Amino acid sequence: MMLTALNDFARERGLVDDPLYETKPVDFLIRLSAKGKLLGLEPTQDEKGRGKPLSIPRLPTRAVNIAAGFLADNTKYVLGHDPEAREGKADKGAPRLAAFVKLVKEAAADTKVPELRAVEKFLEDDAARAKVVEERAADEWTGSELFAFVVGDSLDPVHQLPEVRAWWEKRSAHAAAQGKVGLCLVTGTVGVVARTHPKLKNIPEAQGAGAALVSFNADAFESHGMEQGDNAPVSQQAALGYVLALNDLLRKSETRRFRQGIQLGDGSVLVFWTNSTAEQESQLLALLDPTEEDLRRLLEAPLIGLEPGALDARRFYAVTLAGNSGRVAVRDWFQTSVGEVKESLRRYFADLRLGAVAQDKPTPIWRLLKAVEAPSGRGLSPDVATRMLGAALRGQPFPRQLLSAALDRLRLPPSDDKLEREQLRLRVALIKATLIRLPRSGPTSLEVSVSLDKSNTSQSYVLGRLFAVLERLQGAALGDINASIRDRYFGAASRNPVTVFPRLLQLSVHHASKAEAGGWLEKKKGEVMALLPSESPFPPVLSLENQGLFAVGYYHQREDFFTKRPQAEGKAAKDASSKSDD
Repeated sequence: MMLTALNDFARERGLVDDPLYETKPVDFLIRLSAKGKLLGLEPTQDEKGRGKPLSIPRLPTRAVNIAAGFLADNTKYVLGHDPEAREGKADKGAPRLAAFVKLVKEAAADTKVPELRAVEKFLEDDAARAKVVEERAADEWTGSELFAFVVGDSLDPVHQLPEVRAWWEKRSAHAAAQGKVGLCLVTGTVGVVARTHPKLKNIPEAQGAGAALVSFNADAFESHGMEQGDNAPVSQQAALGYVLALNDLLRKSETRRFRQGIQLGDGSVLVFWTNSTAEQESQLLALLDPTEEDLRRLLEAPLIGLEPGALDARRFYAVTLAGNSGRVAVRDWFQTSVGEVKESLRRYFADLRLGAVAQDKPTPIWRLLKAVEAPSGRGLSPDVATRMLGAALRGQPFPRQLLSAALDRLRLPPSDDKLEREQLRLRVALIKATLIRLPRSGPTSLEVSVSLDKSNTSQSYVLGRLFAVLERLQGAALGDINASIRDRYFGAASRNPVTVFPRLLQLSVHHASKAEAGGWLEKKKGEVMALLPSESPFPPVLSLENQGLFAVGYYHQREDFFTKRPQAEGKAAKDASSKSDD
């Protein structure tokens, strides 16, 4: 079903309109005379060093095998020059060049096209090819530069001449007809079965040359004596279609690593598509993974694109892919309607809202995930990141591991003091969203508000608020509103309150006597403590969910102090700042 949807997408967007040709950035044109004499090497790169996009005969799939393109290929095939060749390693330059020349000779013999004869003569001239190599310094060649040929004063490359195109199409059709015919599992029609499938490009942690989504490259993957693609028959057209679709979604753009993909950690990427419009897809991507330009636009119209629309019944598809050397694994796949995804995203952004001022500006997925990764830089496991985004798009509960990861990160000192407040918001936002979505038994549900809820008497929530008050008392006493007991006591206070709070309350009396705003904060402490049960106000242990509620209460009270700080405390902070400047 997934490959069928991808194949349909490729056809709807015109990606397979010309299956024998593809658009590639050609770096150089080799200009020849009518007799095959080298006239010059013409660079086509723009100011950013990118070659001119040209339609060229589709390059064959290559790994360690030798397979030449037709009239357009890289340095290794067109010139027989491999800048990466090392001493003691077999030089493939000669056989690569021979494979390239063989195709040109075959076309020239069948068509008698003069331009093909000119290219043939050039390729047979060792000195002419060496002269092209000498046009640049040895360290400037990478071996991946693409070449095409032009003859005389023509502006059209040789491979685009009508007679040459007609020959290439005829030859390709003849070669395809030699393959085994079978029922395609993707389209349900009879066609020539692809023995091997083209490779996907730009997959995280996959080989740079590409990796296969469908392959049977070992005996263990084969059965009943069938070889390669015969094990799961897919026609050549369908195999090309789904690969072109995925490569189009995965390709780099001016502003993104993936044109229509969202990176999940270091090792996987989610790509999505619809049978709606490209504009709608772009709006959804801007909400899930906004660029800086998207964020500026969304300031004027938050969550634009999530309004109900006429195309909401159209289908939405998403697949999460991960690389493993030469193979690609599917971590997640689902399909739904565009309207259901919009509804899920509206709920997702509502669940993440936190603080006195609603955060309508979307936060990129990678930033949320980055906020809960360990200080070592090791991110969440690919499985957790995949399940989180999948849950956001489906409207399902977040994985409990996300709650655990966010709490673990809160218990550690901030990695960057400048971003500490924002990082705290992101971590608690994830905690809040996870708590709201957790499945619960019984008639009661877990209530988690957007901002400070003074009527909330949940013991865990109130304890979190109390911890924030005690933290502020310490800061006021020391003349530094940034002074915090969180680094030392937050973990124990949120897990085992009874082991920490009695001592912190004793210290708070001393802090209140020294703080300029101590009287006001002592009153606030009394108001919060009045919400705790008189018997056993400090439980010996809190469950994971209650630890999350503790964190939310702490954040709400802390932010309330930031936004509604009394004048006396503000003066104390100002005096402390002046002393520090002195």
